[in-house]
Amino acid sequence: MIAQLRGKVLSKYPFNLVLDCAGVGYDILCTQEAYGKAPEIGKEYSVVTRLIVREDSQTLYGFANFEERELFDRVISVSGIGPKTGLAIVSALGAEALKEAIRSSGIHTLTSIPGVGRKTAERLIVELRDRFVKEEISGGVLVDGAPKARQEALAALVALGYARADAEKAIREVLRDSPEAGAKVEMLIKAALKQAAK
Repeated sequence: MIAQLRGKVLSKYPFNLVLDCAGVGYDILCTQEAYGKAPEIGKEYSVVTRLIVREDSQTLYGFANFEERELFDRVISVSGIGPKTGLAIVSALGAEALKEAIRSSGIHTLTSIPGVGRKTAERLIVELRDRFVKEEISGGVLVDGAPKARQEALAALVALGYARADAEKAIREVLRDSPEAGAKVEMLIKAALKQAAK
């Protein structure tokens, strides 16, 4: 498996790079971010890759970092989404915005991506949403005890009439900007209410 390539840029055009690695030219289909970070022709560049082998083709896909590649792997694990569509989905929004759209069930955001219809957007949400939410809770973003505080704050906001997706988004934004607010449920509720009211 080719996980990463480093070499001189032989050619670049949206969104395709050819890298010369020890005399071998590798043709790579890239995300918008990976392409945007590539230097001018003749300079060295390192790109994270995923080789997809099909019956009639072998295609290298390029990413700006390992997180972007992992997200691509998750997206193409969804039924009905192939590598080229997966690359377009990751490219269109970027890693964080895509995860946020899936976590918040953002059908409108997802269907704004070329080639993504309502059914595809719904499959992305159904198959990936819970996983992304769980990862966010356990991924070190929250301080000790925060998962319980988060659940209680979410229940409080929903009881106050906020839509679950809006409440989750407000809590995520508070914890992202001020992780210490997750230490006590009262602090988290107050901060999330302010955020939700914006």
